[in-house]
Amino acid sequence: MLRSINAFLVALVLLGVALTPSQAQTLEAVPLPLVSQPKLAMRAVEQARTHWKAGRLALALSTIEAGLLEEPKDLSLRFMRGSLLYETDRLVESTEQFTDLAEQFPELAEVHNNLASLHARAGKLDLARLSLERALQAQPAYALAWENLAAVLARQSMQALQRAEEITQTTDRKRLELKIKAARDLSDRLLKP
Repeated sequence: MLRSINAFLVALVLLGVALTPSQAQTLEAVPLPLVSQPKLAMRAVEQARTHWKAGRLALALSTIEAGLLEEPKDLSLRFMRGSLLYETDRLVESTEQFTDLAEQFPELAEVHNNLASLHARAGKLDLARLSLERALQAQPAYALAWENLAAVLARQSMQALQRAEEITQTTDRKRLELKIKAARDLSDRLLKP
């Protein structure tokens, strides 16, 4: 979905506002139509991309949903729907959409990466790590998934350090606080949908 999964996220508000690099990559991740009526699906995807780029996310989503009425199994329409749901903060629906896609298309690394972003955003770091590992099994050279895995591991490291801080003597707290801050800074810089 997205190079949206912490990001995984700023919705475009004004007409004609340029996409951020992460939003542009999100759009690039949308697969091409694989349907019985590819022209219909492709037209819906292209119209939705135009609306998305112009910041008209609600219109982009309604365009995709109209296309899904005609082609309910189309991968590109379903993927873009999940991405748009994410971008409009409808995270539960987005998670459902990407979970469904991950089950049906386990070979698509982008689906697992987007699902990982949703899990990470919800604080489910173990599920995020698992989704990223699946993305990397599907596509070992997927650099963004490696970056996101590093961010998730940094967050898990931060949690472990916080736990250590809770049970540590007062004299060691300052040292742990510095490590926690470093892990938090690294995680915040790395995690990208």
